[in-house]
Formats: sequence, structure tokens, C-alpha cells
Amino acid sequence: MSIGKAAKAALAIIASGAMVASMAACGNSDSASGGKVTLTYFSWNNEEASKAYVNEFEKENPDITIDFGSSTSYVQTLQTRLVGNQAPDVFIITSENKADLISNGYVKDLTNESFMKNISDANKEFVSKDNKVYGMSTSSWASGIVYNKDLLKKVGVDSVPTTWDGFLALCKKLKAAGITPYLEANADDTRRIQDAFYGGILAKKGTDLTKLSEAKTQTPGTDEKTAYKAWMKLYDQGLVTRDTVGMTGDDLKTQFTGGQVAMITDGAWDFSTFKESGVNWGFSQIPAMEEGMEQYSQGSPSPAWAISSKISGAKLKAAEKFLTFMQSKWSLKEQSDGGDAVTVKGFNSNVVDQYKNVYEKNVKTGKYFLLTNFYSKPSVLSTATQSETQQLVQGSITLDQFATNVDKKIAEAQ
Repeated sequence: MSIGKAAKAALAIIASGAMVASMAACGNSDSASGGKVTLTYFSWNNEEASKAYVNEFEKENPDITIDFGSSTSYVQTLQTRLVGNQAPDVFIITSENKADLISNGYVKDLTNESFMKNISDANKEFVSKDNKVYGMSTSSWASGIVYNKDLLKKVGVDSVPTTWDGFLALCKKLKAAGITPYLEANADDTRRIQDAFYGGILAKKGTDLTKLSEAKTQTPGTDEKTAYKAWMKLYDQGLVTRDTVGMTGDDLKTQFTGGQVAMITDGAWDFSTFKESGVNWGFSQIPAMEEGMEQYSQGSPSPAWAISSKISGAKLKAAEKFLTFMQSKWSLKEQSDGGDAVTVKGFNSNVVDQYKNVYEKNVKTGKYFLLTNFYSKPSVLSTATQSETQQLVQGSITLDQFATNVDKKIAEAQ
């Protein structure tokens, strides 16, 4: 799954492609023809993105045939199939559907499977409940600060500071020199700085992230309030114009590649754009909210492969072989070559030089956080934080009102 290329949104990263197979052969029975087992595989990657894996697996396992399918409305289509007792044998579990899949017993417990041995702890945590793991995720993404080296040199700086106070001081220095210091896409639901700060806060507290979504009363607005307060210094101190409320990610890239802004927040999915632009650019970790805190990033594990809890016998063995294959050296190299930052222990992705620091210090170590991964109702939460953040930037609501409004919307949805 090419998460590195397509992680532009925190939730539906690459839900593309059309339905390419009917997947009629589902359920508990072992579909076989001429001694072959037919394994149904439903993915939110389209056929083009999945073809190489399917072909290589069938080549290595001539006794297994993959019946592949995908959908542009993956989560909804999968849910319809599950409710209709037409569960695929192998499918994708992610932040949007993991609570339902796990709580309703649709996915097999993979905790002690041999193919899970080298999977990163952070990737396991993403799809865990009650110390059991229900999916196999092999890569992750992490955002950071993209910076124009030439513009920073104009104020005598060659790298992005490691603390937020240092970052704010750099912004002031750039602004005094007539350079737009920093911009972000508040028209999109990014929360890159805020999620990074909150990740650092939770790490300092030693919070078990898997317990966040299980709380009876969830208060994500209040929980991120401290992170938002620190982030809002950009606007309270006049370092970023409040007009960014209407700025999109494409607007950001245009201004950065045009040399109109010194720093933005972005990720690996846009590296090719920066490279092609000819800008002398770098990519750094997001600064720590406070001195002594770890530098977390906004980021997330890639969606994971899951096995239906309804299958057994030859079909189950075939499904286990497929997940074993998807974390094999051949498969991991294919994923890495396709742009994914692989996190499986013992494998290193060949990332571009600018990404190496964030890859080593955030992606591989699991020092990243995405709010919607660890609270229920991720779609509602995403919409709520986006609209309330825009009002906060505009100055039409206070930080207390932001927290109250987000929490209220989540409570109404539960």
C-alpha cells in the first residue's frame, strides 16, 4: 500500500479504484478448484496498485488463487458485505473501521502469529484492543517542517529549532527580515502541529493509547487544549496571518515552491513536487512543545491487513500465508520502492536524504500521533476539529469554546 505517496489526509489516505471482482466466494467454506484454494482479498488499493503483490503471491503459492476486489467507498462496502455474511477472507482494517471490526468480532486475533514477530510496536498498537492485535501494518508516515534553506540563511539560520519557543523566535526573525515565516493549510483538516504536541504530552504522561478510544466519556477537544494553546501563539503573536483559514494544501505547495514562504508543514507525499520545483529545501522534525519533551510528529501507521474470524481450514492457512508474504523481503521492498516508509524490524526503506532524520527518529520509533486514530467516531472528530479550528484561527471563538464545542459534537455522535 503506497501510503507514502497518498497520505494527504489523516483518515481516507488512498481509497481509490473501482470494484474489480465480485468476491462471491466468501464465508467459511473452502473454495477449491482442481486442488486450489481460492482466497478472497478486498482492498482499498485499486487493482493497479495491488497487481504485483497478487501475481507474485500466486507465483510463489501455485495452490492458491486470489480473488481480488476493491471499491472507491471501501469502508461502507466492506461493512455491507460483513453484515450480509459475505465477509472477504482478507481485508483492510484502519482507523475508520477498526472499532466496529474488533468489537463485533469480524477480525481474527493475530497477536501470537509468527508473521507478527517483526511488526513495529506502534503499528501493532494502532489496531489493538485489550492487549490483542487484530491487523498487520508494515509502514507508517510522519509529517514535519519543510523549509527553504536559502531563506533561512538570510537570517543566519541553517536548520529548524528543536523547541517551539525556538521556532517562534525564528519566525519573528524571518518576519523582521521581510520574509513570510510560516504558513499552514487551515482549510484542510491537518492539525499537524497540535497532534505532534499532544503526542509529546501523552508520551511524557506514559499514556496507554489503546485505552483512549475505550473511555466511556471522550473529550478530545479538552484533551488537546494544552497543545492548541501552544500552537495558537503563532496567531496570537501575529507570526501567521489569520487569512490561512482558507488556505489549502495545494496553496501551501504553490507558495513554498514559489519561494514566498520559509516554512510549511507537509509530508513525504509532496517530496516529488519540492524536488521538481528546484527549491533548495530541507525537512525537519516538528519542534517539541516544551524543553524536555520528545519531538513527536503528526503521523500514523498504514492501514493493516486483517483476516476474517469466520474462516478456518485451508482458507485460514492460505490467509496466513498471504500475510506472511506481505511482510516478506520481496513485498517490503516493493512497498518501499512504491514510496512507503517501512517500519518492520530489520528492514530499512531507502528514503530521500531530506526524510532520513524524520524516518529514523519518528517513523521507525513510532514517535508520532494522530488524534483520529485513538478516539471513537474519527469522521465526526475530523469534521468537528476542522470547523472549530477555523473559527479559533479567525478569533470568533475562544480556546475554551473550541474545546467545549468539539467535545459536545463527539458526545452527540456517541
